[in-house]
Amino acid sequence: MTLVARVLGVGDAFTTIYHHASLVIEADGGRLLVDAPPALGRALRDLGSRGGDALGLDQIDDVLITHLHGDHMGGLEQLLYWRRFVTQRKVRVWAAPEVLADLWDGRLRGGMEWLLDEQGMRHKMALTDYCDLHPLVGDSVEIGPLRVEWRPTLHHIHTTALRLHADGKSIGYSADTAFDLGLVEWLAECPLFLHETNLGVHTPLPALVALPDAVRAQMRLIHYPDFLDPYTSPIACAREGERLEVLDA
Repeated sequence: MTLVARVLGVGDAFTTIYHHASLVIEADGGRLLVDAPPALGRALRDLGSRGGDALGLDQIDDVLITHLHGDHMGGLEQLLYWRRFVTQRKVRVWAAPEVLADLWDGRLRGGMEWLLDEQGMRHKMALTDYCDLHPLVGDSVEIGPLRVEWRPTLHHIHTTALRLHADGKSIGYSADTAFDLGLVEWLAECPLFLHETNLGVHTPLPALVALPDAVRAQMRLIHYPDFLDPYTSPIACAREGERLEVLDA
């Protein structure tokens, strides 16, 4: 079994040249979208011009939202509407209970609460009319062939870092976070992990550069600002369209 992270986007909230940070995790025919950036359909399509096969909204059955900032979940409305009106199949949305608690009232309700039918009648909708909700509870959950572990990060709002496992292989993802050595050590138990870097309440690049060589070798930067040149970065940067495959546990 292979475990692959397809890099959907690498940019931060203010990027003008990238898609926003997001991943598609694939293993044994299963697929999990990690975060749903704005213009999600275009980002999935662009995978086909940047390496590997393009994907479509029809091919996303499971999505995990790390937190409710718009650059990480702004494409969820597009996905839910597409699945309701075009494929008539609900998507499964996974998130920490704190994230799910605010997803409808805090982010989606204003644009999705009312639908007009073909007879011109308005119908009041709930989030569960669009998707099936799955809270991240316990120590881990099974999402298709993946086993997913999580822990909170240091961010403005509740945010979830991830470790994703399949067949003895694992990939880590920091999501948005201030520098947290404990989190880095947790992620570094995976042979490959993606870690954000940015300004403000994010992880400064010098803090990551100061880590041991062996840890930096396992790391790929993501959520980086436009001014960071991936060709001269002191730590390898994830690139859009890249397939990051875990070869060894």
